[in-house]
Amino acid sequence: MPTSEHHPAEPLLDLTDTSSVTPESPDPGVPRVQPVNRAQLQFRMVDVEGLIPEDHPARAIWEFVGRLDLSRFTAEIRAVEGGAGRPAYDPQLLISLWIYSYSQGVTSARAIERLCTHDPAYQWLTGLAGISAHTLSDYRVAHGDALREVFIQVLGVLSAAGLVTLERVTHDGTRIRASAASKRFHRKARVEEALREARAHVAALEAMPEDEDHRRQQTARARAQREKVERLEAALQTFEQLAAAKSRGDRVSTTDPDARVMKQADGGTAPSYNVQLSTDATHKLIVAVDVTQAGSDYHQLLPGLHRIEQNAGQPPIQMVVDGGYISHDNIVALAARGVDLIGPAPTEHAAHANRTKSYNSRGVSPAYEASQFLYAASSDTYRCPQGKRLHYDAVEVRDGTRRLRYKALAADCQACPAKRFCCPRNREGRSIERRAYVAEIQAFRAKMQTAAARAIYRERAPVAEFPNLWIKAKLGLRQFRVRGISNVRLEALWAALTYDIQQWIRLCWKPKIATENAAA
Repeated sequence: MPTSEHHPAEPLLDLTDTSSVTPESPDPGVPRVQPVNRAQLQFRMVDVEGLIPEDHPARAIWEFVGRLDLSRFTAEIRAVEGGAGRPAYDPQLLISLWIYSYSQGVTSARAIERLCTHDPAYQWLTGLAGISAHTLSDYRVAHGDALREVFIQVLGVLSAAGLVTLERVTHDGTRIRASAASKRFHRKARVEEALREARAHVAALEAMPEDEDHRRQQTARARAQREKVERLEAALQTFEQLAAAKSRGDRVSTTDPDARVMKQADGGTAPSYNVQLSTDATHKLIVAVDVTQAGSDYHQLLPGLHRIEQNAGQPPIQMVVDGGYISHDNIVALAARGVDLIGPAPTEHAAHANRTKSYNSRGVSPAYEASQFLYAASSDTYRCPQGKRLHYDAVEVRDGTRRLRYKALAADCQACPAKRFCCPRNREGRSIERRAYVAEIQAFRAKMQTAAARAIYRERAPVAEFPNLWIKAKLGLRQFRVRGISNVRLEALWAALTYDIQQWIRLCWKPKIATENAAA
């Protein structure tokens, strides 16, 4: 018989009940995602011109700055064609970088240096080249006269475009914090002690042998200490200036000696500067800017008018200010220059309060204040409450007011039983003043009673305060980055330049681009 393979018996039918058994799902495996590989180098082709769209503000700023005469900047460049030396940065580039940065609320040179490495707008402006923060920081404060000339040129461009008319200019001030902390304000003795310590530290650093491996660090530390000595020396000079001006301040900042403690909008105080802005009412463009150390605006109107004349070549037709700028002297001075001044009329309430304070300091009883003396026009004399006569003595014109002085006889006052109530510290006869406003003051008071003048004054705040808010909120300049009033003035000028160019972009450049795109 032939042999055959053995096969196990298989059932003919599978009778197992599988209706209640769920088949297992196939294993889905681990999800596959594209890995991020940072351990690599790539070479890319970059279309620099295509990094930003045609209507990007960086292009507008570059175009505007390119229209200006920057010869005062280029005149300081020592590297020339065919000569030795590294080529300097184009002033158009550095000016455009700072203006664009301020327009984006970037006020730090180090932040700009970082942005030049990756931000498309900064890369477009620089052509993918890097610029050090040290170069940018120095440039911001290195060309004061040239920058002021650029501001005048900008006003010329805006005037030619019909954006500045000088028909009505508002003037206002705003306080911006200094780059100094309140805890750095010290008395004179503490500053002198810190100066001795700093000088000793400089001498110790200069006496150290040079270490080839750490030469740069040693040089940087020595430079930092020398700069500290300079700031402390400036602080001591500030004490002398405050003493000469009979200021009540007894503390000075050791980091920014020019800063002054001023009241803030929130009711507190902080080291600050007072930024004065003159704004053309036609399109709310800044026509003059300055920075002062004064906490009050009282004496800032005439300097503001002078800056407008310097920048625009002529005074404004009308100036609108708030009550902080109104004084009799200012009213008379602007009238003499043919400038129509609009502002709240000075009230007698404030003058009366000042007189009452003066009486209290001299020990004069309310029953013997000047208002209690009776004037007789027929004899041009006053009669005191005790019946004695005060005769005309002299006249003085001060603060827009003719002050006629009337004086009693010394013998009458010395023998008077009410002397201790009337003039207790006066060895001569009691005197009082009769005030008469000059014609300019009377005309100003009459003008400010009219509905037209009041309507103009109501429009002051939207114009005057708009650039103040823009500079703080949109440009981010709530605190200065630089120190010293000369540098602070330049940073305020950079902010004003940026603000004006931004308004030009809004009013002129963007509509032109939109028209060109629609035509295409």
